[in-house]
Amino acid sequence: MTEVRARRTQAERSAGTRSALLAAAIRVLHEHGYGATTTMLVAEQAGVSRGAMLHQFRTKADLMTFVVEAVYAEELERYAERLRAMSGPREIILAYPEVVWEVLSRPSGVAVLEILQGSRSDPVLAEKLGPIQARIENDALAYVRNTTGVSSTSLAFMRLIVWSVRGLSIASVLTPEPGQIQESVRMLRGLIKAGIKTGMLPIGDEDAPPAASDRAAQSKGTKP
Repeated sequence: MTEVRARRTQAERSAGTRSALLAAAIRVLHEHGYGATTTMLVAEQAGVSRGAMLHQFRTKADLMTFVVEAVYAEELERYAERLRAMSGPREIILAYPEVVWEVLSRPSGVAVLEILQGSRSDPVLAEKLGPIQARIENDALAYVRNTTGVSSTSLAFMRLIVWSVRGLSIASVLTPEPGQIQESVRMLRGLIKAGIKTGMLPIGDEDAPPAASDRAAQSKGTKP
């Protein structure tokens, strides 16, 4: 019997085209940077016609904002997957440097950073990207507050982690020994641990079980 294939709907074809363009845009941005990325180059890399590209994204700015939003949605899933099994605010907050590094150092993270930097000299992109980036930062801030208990310093903490890691992700592309960059990520974790210990970084986990050192101090009748 002849196998009969169901024809894809218009929505399915559109989604397939967008998926191909997203993957190609990330690849081109990661390999060539924002300045050298054009819609035609992305379309060529995706195996998509010029007409199909223009049907989905009329301008480069439209394509770039789509990349930012699509990558962020995928990053949220990765964060949730990595942090889901952790037991409390202290463990989560100490894991953030490594988890954020795992997510943002990927080609998609570097591609988004290229777009963010490109918006400085592209007013059309900056206008489109501004509200999206503000919403993403607000969502991320709420996520940090909900998962770590950090309140008064949550915005500063989030920006410290995210932008430190974004900078290190570029360093890993430029340095001849990218593996060494992870030493800096581990050092960032150590600095956060010191901030928790000194009270410089309050995490609001009074109800969490005390650390082993804290329990030892309490058993001796001293303050941690």
